[in-house]
Order: sequence, then C-alpha cells, then structure tokens
Amino acid sequence: MRKWMSLLLAGLITFSITTSPVQAGKPTNPNTGGTPGSWTVGAAPERVDPSKPAILFVHGLNSSANVWYENNDMYEQAYNNGYQTSFINLYDITGTSESMWDNGRLLSGKIREISEHFGKKLIVIAHSKGGVDTQAAIVHYGAAPYVQRVITLGSPHHGSQLADLAYSSWAGWLADLIGSRNPGTASMQTSYMQYFRSQTDGLSSGRGVPFYTLAGNSWSSGSTSHFFGGLYLSSYGDNDGVVTVQSAYVPGGRMIRVGPWNHTSVRTGSHVYSLLAPYLQQAEPAQAFSSESGHERIAPSASVAHDPGSHYIRGGKLHGQATETLVVEDGVASVQLSWISDKPLHSLELTHPDGTVETLQPEMYQDEEIFQGAWHHQVLLNQPAPGAYELTASAPDAAAYLMAAQFHRPQDFKISLKSTGSEIQLQQQDQAHVNNISYDISYFGDPDSLSPQKLSPSISTKNFSANAKPDMSVFNKPGLYSITAEATGVTDKGYPFRRTIVQSVFVDESGRQYGL
Repeated sequence: MRKWMSLLLAGLITFSITTSPVQAGKPTNPNTGGTPGSWTVGAAPERVDPSKPAILFVHGLNSSANVWYENNDMYEQAYNNGYQTSFINLYDITGTSESMWDNGRLLSGKIREISEHFGKKLIVIAHSKGGVDTQAAIVHYGAAPYVQRVITLGSPHHGSQLADLAYSSWAGWLADLIGSRNPGTASMQTSYMQYFRSQTDGLSSGRGVPFYTLAGNSWSSGSTSHFFGGLYLSSYGDNDGVVTVQSAYVPGGRMIRVGPWNHTSVRTGSHVYSLLAPYLQQAEPAQAFSSESGHERIAPSASVAHDPGSHYIRGGKLHGQATETLVVEDGVASVQLSWISDKPLHSLELTHPDGTVETLQPEMYQDEEIFQGAWHHQVLLNQPAPGAYELTASAPDAAAYLMAAQFHRPQDFKISLKSTGSEIQLQQQDQAHVNNISYDISYFGDPDSLSPQKLSPSISTKNFSANAKPDMSVFNKPGLYSITAEATGVTDKGYPFRRTIVQSVFVDESGRQYGL
C-alpha cells in the first residue's frame, strides 16, 4: 500500500510539472540543442490565436539560438503578445560558421519542418548574417511557400568591411589563432556579397516573400563591445558596430526604421519589439515605413561619401613584446589606436617623437563578432604632434596581434582602389601626394575553403609609382582575393604620411570580377 501511494504521489508531482502553466511574462527558456539544424518551439502562450503567424528566430554569424532569450527579452515580448515561437541553431553552433549557401540549404528544410509543425506559415525574424542565410533559403532552396514575411535586424545584405579586414594580409596571424577566417566570415566580404546580390536579386521578386529591415546607427551606445568595429566602419558611413546602414538595406525590401541601436540592441526586444509588432500580424502592414526615421525606403546611393584610406594597419606575432611605428603627419586632429590580440596585454606604451614614454591605459573588451574571442585595447590620441611614434605592447606569453590606427583630420586624404578596365588604379583626391604604393594580394579560393593560397611574390608584394596600374589579369582564377595596399607620400608641408587600404575582390566561374 505504501509503495502504491508513493508511486501515485510521484506521478502526481510529475504531472503537475509537465502541465503547469508558464508564469505570465516569464516563459521558460527553450533548449534548442547543440547540433546544426536542431530547433525547438518556445513555451505556448496561454491563449493561442490561430490567426497569428508563428515566429522563427534565426541567429547570426558566430552565434546561436540563445541570443534571443539569454540577456534578451525578445522571446518574452513575443510570448506575452500571444505568439507561438521557434528557435534554430545553424552550423555556427559547431564553432565554425558556414556560408549562406550551406546555412541556407540547412535552414530551408527546417523552415518546412517548423511550418508543418505549427500548421501555418512563419514570420522569420533574423539577426545579422541570419538575414542573408534566410534569403538564401527562400530564394535558392525553396523555403518560400512556408514563409509569410521576413524581418532582418542589422543584416549585412551587402557585406561588412570588417570581414574584408579579417582577410587582409596584416590580420593573418591573429585570424589564424582566434579562428576568425571561416566560410561564414569569408562569405560576408563585400565583394562576395556583391556576387550574391547578382545571383539573388533577379530571383527575389518572383518569390512573393516580402522583406523588412531595421538598421542601427549608434555603435557607441551601451557597452564598448562594438567600439572598434564602429570606429573602423565610420569611414564607410553610419553603422551599428558590425554592419553599415547602407549594407542593412535589402534590395526589394523596405526599411522599417534606422535607429539608435548597436549590433546587439538592434535584436533586443525592449529596444525594437514595439516597432516590429505591426509586421507580426497576419495581414500585410498598410504602411511599411516610419516617417520618423527620416530615411528612404530604398537603399542610399552607393556613391555615399566614405574614406577607406584613413587607416594605417599592421599585424604580426608577439613574443613577449612587439613594437610598431606610427607616423603622424601635420593637421591630424586625433588618432584612434586599436591593438587587437588573442589575449589581454600586460602593458601598452607609447613613445612620442620627443622621446617621452607614456604608459597608456586602454579601454579593454573581448570581441563577440567578426574577431570573436580577440581582445581589443582602445586608446585615443588627441591633437598628436607630427612625427614618428612607437607603440610597444607586452604580453606574458606569445601572442598574435593586429594594430589599426584611424586618422581624423578636417581635410583628410582621399585614397581608394578602383578598377579601370583591366587594371587596378589608386585614386587620390585633395592634397595627397603619393610617392609609391605596394600591393599585397592573397588568394583564398572558394569561400568554403579555409586554406588561403598566397600569390607568387612577383605579383604579390611589389612597389609601384603613384600612377602605375597593376594588371588585373592577376585575378586569373575563380575565388576570393584580398588586396592590402600600402600608400606612402608627403604632405604640402613636407611631412610623411602612411595609409593602408584593404579591398576584397571576388572572381566568379565566368571570370567576372566583383568588388573593384
């Protein structure tokens, strides 16, 4: 009898746990699983409205499903508003992100499964690269019949210049140690995304799935985790610390709002859910644009002014200590120094042109995006005197690093790389007088390949005069190429200047070039 009562009591307890309603406002976080393609549904609302679509949340690059419910109330907001929800992990959960083709193929099959589970079409809310993966699933892999609409949050629909930087010659040592070179990051290079757009935009209009977007323009808000990315990308326009506003526009889609978010807050419920709410209904929103945002529904022109030639970049290995020389010309208002390494530095010292040694107190944070796992050390030099500076970093163990200096001056030099027919040309504006330029060109092959192949030294590191035009026939086989160009010159007042230009180029199977 006692044994029977014990079993009955245990059964009642078990029944009460599995059937008890979720506490209002606090749904239980799901366990999405740790394998690519694993998905789960969120807690069911107390009253399921059959007229409301179900929501699928898709994460971004180097991320996982838990970004939607850990330190984020997006899931909670959807639950409290009566939505059925679901979450998925893509290949990024393994630690190696994959291209939009692989993620899109995987996602397409799972979208069908999830739609059939709910018995209705899905609204997909996708963050960052997840928006590109979702578009690939819909346009290229047949997921369109199962999706009602897509909302992308800070998605790099035209790539990210941070991905270009990760594949530059100077970033190699650091990238190898922290594993930032992978198919996912490779496919986010601006040249490859230009190719993706050429393969996608002509097909999207026939798929009948509308796209809506949000873009952030406030990388300096909140934590410092997007500080370096925001500064680097500021040369290319307003951005959220990972993606520029211009890149967040999807061709054929509509911008809901450009607002004061960084790359994290743009996917956070308390920041953006109220803006998304009208787009989560069954019916198509009557007004797909907020006049308060002050931005057009279509993407801004690609001719928006930017200055990729405001950086000086170096990198290498650190065996206890490493020193880099920084040349500052006249007229520089400030220099933002970023020392990025695979581990925190012990110290960072700056030797001024007059010999004065200054121990710097940098802001430190760990990267969660393109250079995931790397440590950033940020220092601002205000009104630096012209001359040669030495930046010395010390670490307790061997390390790899990337140093990036961003110059700010009222009339900065405008230097960029452009293609002129079959040649690469350095374009100069304003008062820049470039004496010579060297090009370092690396070949990375297919985006799904992790092993870069350096071009022959006769083509790869070579000096040219300012008006020389290296032949673009160097890009003689399909794949991704990274150009790192070093420009040296002299100002009108006779001070030397140095700049680094990073450019991504993709060549498709037919020999067509993208990115220049």
